[in-house]
Amino acid sequence: MYRILLVDDEPNILSALRRCLASIDVGELDGEALKVEAFTSPEQALERSEEQDFDLVVSDYRMPGMDGVEFLSAMMELQPAVPRMICSGYADRDAIIAAVNEVQLARFIGKPWVDEELAAAVVALLRPGSARARAPKALRAQAASARITRVEQDDDGAIVLRSDDPA
Repeated sequence: MYRILLVDDEPNILSALRRCLASIDVGELDGEALKVEAFTSPEQALERSEEQDFDLVVSDYRMPGMDGVEFLSAMMELQPAVPRMICSGYADRDAIIAAVNEVQLARFIGKPWVDEELAAAVVALLRPGSARARAPKALRAQAASARITRVEQDDDGAIVLRSDDPA
């Protein structure tokens, strides 16, 4: 299952994004379903991101309190491997360049968007064969399987490897 985080201060935009994402055929993602979580507050989205890993983050650019670049910068600290996309009606060239440079933006989609183009961008970033799609899942798998091994020497001088893993 791919987890997508949406952040926009306008609930109607979040509803439209959800509808667009719901139209993506799971066959395009090798049968993986999408689970979408949406927030009107960047602060609440960051709180959720402390608890849950995401495979893609889509954010508005202009939001009260914290703009999209600030939000995605904080997101980068929490989940550095997750691809980041801005979807905004404000096509300020300097702001987009700043976003690309500061938060390694994967995509910019203008508002209003064409559903097929937005869906294609999401599929491209999540597609199972893409390195971007594998990175968050690989990091989670690595963290889950990380084990610490202690190297000790017994009374006879033999090297003993002890795993801290209870299994």
